[in-house]
Amino acid sequence: MRRLIMIGGWTEIYVKAKACGFHLTVVQQKEDITFEDFLIADQIISSPMGEKVVVDLVETLHRREAYHAVVSFQEFGLLNAALIQERLGILGNPIGPVLLTRDKGHMRAHMKANGIPSIPFATVNSPEEVIAFAQQCGWPIIIKPVNGAGSLQVHKLFSEDEVVPAYNAIKQDFLTTDLIKYDFPDIGIIAEKFIEGPEVSVEAISWDGQHTILGVTDKITTGYPGFVETGHSMPSALAPEKIDAIKRLTISFLTSIGHLYGPSHSEIIFSETGPVIVESHTRTGGDRIFEMTELACGVDMFTATLQGLSGAFPDIQMTKTNGAAIRYLSLPTGRVKSISGLDTAHQSPGVVRCDITVKAGDICKRPQNSDERAGYILANGDSGPQAIENVMRALAKVTVEVERLNA
Repeated sequence: MRRLIMIGGWTEIYVKAKACGFHLTVVQQKEDITFEDFLIADQIISSPMGEKVVVDLVETLHRREAYHAVVSFQEFGLLNAALIQERLGILGNPIGPVLLTRDKGHMRAHMKANGIPSIPFATVNSPEEVIAFAQQCGWPIIIKPVNGAGSLQVHKLFSEDEVVPAYNAIKQDFLTTDLIKYDFPDIGIIAEKFIEGPEVSVEAISWDGQHTILGVTDKITTGYPGFVETGHSMPSALAPEKIDAIKRLTISFLTSIGHLYGPSHSEIIFSETGPVIVESHTRTGGDRIFEMTELACGVDMFTATLQGLSGAFPDIQMTKTNGAAIRYLSLPTGRVKSISGLDTAHQSPGVVRCDITVKAGDICKRPQNSDERAGYILANGDSGPQAIENVMRALAKVTVEVERLNA
């Protein structure tokens, strides 16, 4: 039996790994381990995904009984999985593409050196350096953590007066510090020229360096100031020639960074000069985009990756040409007084999931990052427009009454 070490994950992924015939060892933090997980996995190591001691511990276990492969499907487990692959020499994605995509400054420098369309940028170490960059390329600009995710601490700045508060917010935000402290000891910040245009993500899977584009996904955000994602739909409604250009850029980028095995999620803006990569990740997209991909084209990116790691050829044959869409609940700041219509929404045509995370009595607010959203509805359809129609119809059936908080 082939032995797999998985850094992070959740119950449904563990089930898929066992279905592929693995002896499964999981590394996951205590609060994210369920009782059911103990019934599925063969061994569970309770530890934060990014703790560097995990690499040493896995090496010790490997000496006793060898692992054959390592994988992570979560942002903050990717680096340790790659370090384990490098140290043990087992099957898994190498460290190069992980380091390049986890640090946006290194990624942009790599793109510039390899002639891949990018955005004017600078890694900055002070508010003064942010201002100098903006004076060089022009306002507005974006500043954000070099290795953030989930719309965390993304700031659009229009003038010098906004620089110090935004810079300090990134440095001081406990979420930023907590999420990245295992990967990088300092909170790096990148400044980028703000560019406009429709934004999409590209869902792909790679095996032995061969890249298959599974879908291009349209994105909706709250826009300025936080750019929190509020919806996705696939396939993209962009013109076919734009989709082709986006696919070519994605394949060129993935090849250049040496991405070998598993899923990827690349975020791209189609600017007035053509497509440019905003960021990329050697994992599936969040926001259930992995499920949308399976609904729309029939490929389960988790199972396909695990099949490859088990020694079989990944099943990446696209068997569907359908649509899928997700929309997140938008609530004003206040206290939730009541929620109604959930059962009706769940029974609405095309609805796959209706997951509302607030309840009566909860305090809600305009989300500042993806984790602060109040829930979502996911739907499918015979096409992208039909999936969007289905999800919007269901969303309209949900009523959340919010009362204003006393000042």
